[in-house]
Amino acid sequence: MALKLDLTEEERHGLTQDEYLLARRWLRQHKTAGVLHDGDALMIFELYMIGTSFKDMHLAYPRWPLGQIILTIALRKWSIDRERMMGSLRERVKAKVVKSVIESVDLLTSMISVAGTENLDEMRKYIQDPTKNPKPELRIKNIKEYKEILETLHKLVEGATVPKAKGSGTSTMYGALEDTSTYVANKTKKIKGRTEEDDTHDLLAEMVGDEDE
Repeated sequence: MALKLDLTEEERHGLTQDEYLLARRWLRQHKTAGVLHDGDALMIFELYMIGTSFKDMHLAYPRWPLGQIILTIALRKWSIDRERMMGSLRERVKAKVVKSVIESVDLLTSMISVAGTENLDEMRKYIQDPTKNPKPELRIKNIKEYKEILETLHKLVEGATVPKAKGSGTSTMYGALEDTSTYVANKTKKIKGRTEEDDTHDLLAEMVGDEDE
């Protein structure tokens, strides 16, 4: 069996040129046996997954050479695992944000509907015969209130219809929803069976489960 003298493209993923050269030098000097043992590797795994730099890992554990730390992480392909984890976290947070926005809009529109129902009959009567009916309690009383209502209405309509970027056909309000649905659709095409790292089904199940609660 030929000795391993270099890193594969997958193993080099996420490394700078200097980091790659350090790892390769350590590999050629100590072969694959030069990586940290599982117990020691676990200590740097936790630091790496939360974004700690190689330099800071070495400062935290100076007994391990920098090249050995980098080679351990490279051969175990932790950079790919970290990207998957961060991608999953981002999409879960995005799903939570979208759900929160929908619930907030639903609450506000429901409050407006309640206010409208409470005052609509009174307003209609006044519009039909303003001399025999009292003025509605919910009404515009001055030019300032009139202006504020127009501005609020304009912002609501603009948020739902105006593209969020020049040349884009997507509105600000619906952009987040479309981004999430596109992500799920793309992932569904790529997945063949379940994968523990990036499970789109679990993401959707969590969103539905939260709503049922």
